[in-house]
Amino acid sequence: MLCISLFLKRVIRGSKWTPACTGEEGLLRLLKKAHGLYLEEVVTQRKSYQRFALDFTNSTCYHDNTDAWSKNEHQKNHCIISGLLLNYEKMVRRFFDCESLEEPKYSELLNEFYSCDLPHSPTSGGIVTDMPCRESAEPNRNNNLLIDKETISLIVQLANEVNLFKEVLNAESVSHDYEKNELKPITSSNNTRLVLVLDRLAANNIIPYNWQTLIERKHLVLSSTGKKYLNRHDLSSVLNRIKEMPFTSEHTAVISVVDRFIKSIKDREIK
Repeated sequence: MLCISLFLKRVIRGSKWTPACTGEEGLLRLLKKAHGLYLEEVVTQRKSYQRFALDFTNSTCYHDNTDAWSKNEHQKNHCIISGLLLNYEKMVRRFFDCESLEEPKYSELLNEFYSCDLPHSPTSGGIVTDMPCRESAEPNRNNNLLIDKETISLIVQLANEVNLFKEVLNAESVSHDYEKNELKPITSSNNTRLVLVLDRLAANNIIPYNWQTLIERKHLVLSSTGKKYLNRHDLSSVLNRIKEMPFTSEHTAVISVVDRFIKSIKDREIK
């Protein structure tokens, strides 16, 4: 039955086989695909950079290969490219703004990305010293989006109103913990609702567009079962499922509430 189901799915989508992106060749294939979409969507202003990076990351997670090696290799390469796109916008733009890139340029971009978080570099005398990154530590730059207490307060109100977490949040406590960079883990009430809300907020530049990475890195959210911390793969899988299914009446109601709070936040910023 499983084989028949997979066969029918391929027939419905035009029998298109999606190969795993393995090895260096697969890594370059993903990077070239990202560059092409960047030119189509960001340069032409069809999408913001944030929306492009999120959509590319979420649309390249899966493939049709079934062996363990292909799965591991694809996941490794996918994480490399998504880490680059989501956390180093300035670096990506510097290379991707060229309409045509030769393969050495793609390799140069990857090498710069790989070296960016190397903590130390040995000198000629064998002494280890700090090695500054060519760009400032970009992954932290988006934290400024939630710098003021009023924005945090509105987001906390939103979270409580749509029952986003099992805990009832207090705006003062969240704001204090955020300023100290000591946010405490909280438990998702419903993983689908959580991802729906956070993706909507990110698409409107209310929260960092690399929210999936931040949640994973800082162990910010426990799954609705309370048994594990949500990681980027969990969140991305839920988001892909949401985009493939029609909105339910519950989803529509939640989005309506989110949009109301987004308007309040943006109206406040304009004043």
